[in-house]
Amino acid sequence: MGEAVGHAATSESHSHFHSHAVSSPLNKHYPAELDWITPDKITSYTELGRPENTAQVHPHLFTNNIADQAKQQGARFVMGSVISLNYIEDGSQIKSVTYRTKETADIVEVNVSDVVVAAGPWTKNLLPKAPIKESRNHSIVVRPRKPVSAYVLFPELHPKIPQKRIPPEIYSRPDGTIYSCGPSDMDVPLPETTNLVDVNTKICDRIYEDVSSISAAVREGEVITRQACYRPFVVGRARDIGPLVGPTGVKSLWLASGHDSWGISNGPGTGKVMSEMILDGRASSADVSSLDPRLMFPTVA
Repeated sequence: MGEAVGHAATSESHSHFHSHAVSSPLNKHYPAELDWITPDKITSYTELGRPENTAQVHPHLFTNNIADQAKQQGARFVMGSVISLNYIEDGSQIKSVTYRTKETADIVEVNVSDVVVAAGPWTKNLLPKAPIKESRNHSIVVRPRKPVSAYVLFPELHPKIPQKRIPPEIYSRPDGTIYSCGPSDMDVPLPETTNLVDVNTKICDRIYEDVSSISAAVREGEVITRQACYRPFVVGRARDIGPLVGPTGVKSLWLASGHDSWGISNGPGTGKVMSEMILDGRASSADVSSLDPRLMFPTVA
């Protein structure tokens, strides 16, 4: 759980503030608990969220916990890479999935009643017609020299940095680390698997330099992770509409992809409405009609 979400401006003048702020900019007035940002670097602070309406989860811990709970309810997980989706002769219905197991590299074909493609940026490898593209993002994880308070910050750094060095987002995490992510790029094509994602350490070092310039806790801490990932986004419509969630033009084939930067926050809700559509025939917990994949493309195979 996070204590607050803040927008700290670190310029001497002409500060910029988030459009979703719930309070006006407060020059030099910021929470006393936010003691891991250098005081003389803050010219103003705007609060975006409060404990009653804001929370944070650690992606790895959260997803693994959800998986463990699913296993306790009888779910079975198979680790592997999908090679192909297989259809009946006229292509109107999916019948099986062929995949390579992770541990033994065996090729296995399994018959299916339903398939949900939730492959994120790799969606087009399975569904070439799906309007999903990818963008790479870099991030670092720092173990600070001492524990820090629970805040998420979206700073504006001044003087302004170059376009490809947008101000980093800063998250103090429940495991005692600080996560910070930087800009997007499309410099390197999507690799075949996640373990082949190329990490540009120079970009990671720039993120560290930007954050450490306003935080001694980061500057004197240890960078324990330099990483990159690809986020999936839907091509051809406004970003704020959301992902593609629901049935496709092929019977028994479902799509849940294109969550952009909000996969962790929207993933659980996506799973809930997908289960309702598959098991009950319709989504009852939310109106997701605007996310119907068939609005974007008539067929996917």
